[in-house]
Amino acid sequence: MNTSLKQIIKVVGGEPSGGDFSRAVSSVVIDSREVRAGSLFVAFPGERTDGHKYLEECAARGAVAALVEQDVPQWGDMVNIRVANTLAALQQLAAWQRMQHKNLQVVGVTGSSGKTTTKELVAGVLAQKFSVFKSRGNHNNAIGLPLMIFEIEDHHQWAVLEMGMSARGEIKELCAISRPGLGVMTNIGEAHMEHLGSREGIMEAKFELAQNLISPALMVLNGDDPWQRRKVQGGLPGCQVIFYGLDAGNSIRGVNIHTSERGSTFEAVWNGKSVPVEIGLLGAHNVSNALAAFAVGLVLGIEPAAIAYGLGTVKGEGRRLQAMEVNGLTLIDDSYNANPDSMSKALTVLAAYPPERRKVAFLGDMLELGPSSPEKHRQLGEEAARQKLGLLVAVGQYAGEIRCGAVQGGMEEQLVVAWPDSEAALASVASLLPGDVVLVKGSLGAKMEIIVHAVKAGRTE
Repeated sequence: MNTSLKQIIKVVGGEPSGGDFSRAVSSVVIDSREVRAGSLFVAFPGERTDGHKYLEECAARGAVAALVEQDVPQWGDMVNIRVANTLAALQQLAAWQRMQHKNLQVVGVTGSSGKTTTKELVAGVLAQKFSVFKSRGNHNNAIGLPLMIFEIEDHHQWAVLEMGMSARGEIKELCAISRPGLGVMTNIGEAHMEHLGSREGIMEAKFELAQNLISPALMVLNGDDPWQRRKVQGGLPGCQVIFYGLDAGNSIRGVNIHTSERGSTFEAVWNGKSVPVEIGLLGAHNVSNALAAFAVGLVLGIEPAAIAYGLGTVKGEGRRLQAMEVNGLTLIDDSYNANPDSMSKALTVLAAYPPERRKVAFLGDMLELGPSSPEKHRQLGEEAARQKLGLLVAVGQYAGEIRCGAVQGGMEEQLVVAWPDSEAALASVASLLPGDVVLVKGSLGAKMEIIVHAVKAGRTE
């Protein structure tokens, strides 16, 4: 990014304080600790922390300007640009910045689970032929996605952007900023049920991606998901569709699937052709995610062998079903987030380890499920019982529901422990043994990373 301050003031329609308007902005940040020379700092108001309190620090770090909503002192040469709403100004500026990359094409990736991994897989495939930018970590919302736009450079031909949402209209807004031409959807699950009320409501919110694509307006959809099939049957005017999946009737299919502790192998089949694929990601569900990326590669004319190679290079992002050997046991860190679908898949991965190894699961709250939360956590406990765990540690507000479900599902009471929070659950970390396979999973609010750090630190017997 290299945009004049004068141009930024014009785009956001702000009222600037005094200062030097001839300088250029090279980065946009919302965290004062990330400010460097040439930054534009966006000050968000808030109850816990207010960005307007950190303007002096930003000026000292070399910020060129700050977007502000309040009358604030001017610090040094940093220009304060007063706007009515800093979030709206950030999004407006990002949309303008996106349009400066006239030759850039964008893939938007959404779904209830698997978005980040699928984003990584799509980027790995596209990198075999194009210069690719991909969004980092969880930068997939109304703040994060705009920040990613500012990191795109002129040499990038494709940007692969993850798109999350918790309410209707949010993906539409992300599309207005990023202008994707291709869309990829993983699944329609139960995440964000609290805000959207039903699986159908989630489906409608996710399909805002399909309804807001620019040319060529192509959606790569999971044909094994009945909700996606249902939506297409109802009609997607102006949108082309390609289905991927394991079931017959999909344009791109996976067959001869074999999973192990190292990943999966399968054959990708399409139009009477096939190519072998090997991925280093845990879980059979990642075969489906890889097929989504395979479909994108075929659409864009990448050689099948190169697509397969690109898929094999992807290692996934941290805290998302990442297995590692620590202190004589296997830790599966899936602590980034959780919903009923992703919990089920993670438990399946855990159960696939050799039977002679004890399986231990630390399962935290699944948030944003609304009134169905108690029932969904009891069902989680029942599923954990079916997986023949050697120890189940339930963590959080719904730990009792998980424990109740597990016991009702046939798990011996002494093998199920419930703790009110992740700090208390550290007592169960001390009971881990060499050779255990330990899954740690829960929503961000459950703070399951505390348990991961304790396991890594060796707080075991």
